[in-house]
Amino acid sequence: MLSKKLIIIIAAAVVVIGGGGTAGYIVMKKRKAAAAAAAAQAGTAQGGHTGGEEEEEEASGHGEGGGPAILVIKPIVNLQGPTKNAYLKCEIDVVFRDAELGKLASGDKPSYESSVVKSMVLSALSQLTLEEASDPEAREALRSEIKEKLNEKFAPKPGEKEDSKHKKPKHPIKDVLVVEWAIAR
Repeated sequence: MLSKKLIIIIAAAVVVIGGGGTAGYIVMKKRKAAAAAAAAQAGTAQGGHTGGEEEEEEASGHGEGGGPAILVIKPIVNLQGPTKNAYLKCEIDVVFRDAELGKLASGDKPSYESSVVKSMVLSALSQLTLEEASDPEAREALRSEIKEKLNEKFAPKPGEKEDSKHKKPKHPIKDVLVVEWAIAR
């Protein structure tokens, strides 16, 4: 009889621990999403707009949580140069002004738009040397370059028919944010 009680107690402990782990995972996931949204908002509030382009209204559709859609990219790339085994681990958040494009790119399922954005970011990062990755000014230039290239890629083409329900903004990418940046040698 004692062994049955012990088995029941162990089973109950496993259920409680498993439930706590699941709840912790859900809470952490929500906190990370809220932090990314706050970072996106803080980036644009602190001069994230780079001038030289017209200020545009944000598209009416939003990502989860009511804000603009954000695609989070966490690449790890080898850095160019004579230093062996130097690599960059970072998080780049792409904030979309075009709600439809944002929904396609940041959705749960793989999409052409998501693949194109990730490929362009990875291509830009994989060309960095250790010195460039260590320089804050070079990092800012890279961020601006990625944003410019993505806006060129996804801008409406001349003569492209507009869908009456969805007007494509001239600059569909609102911002590219560097959220994490770590270099390892």
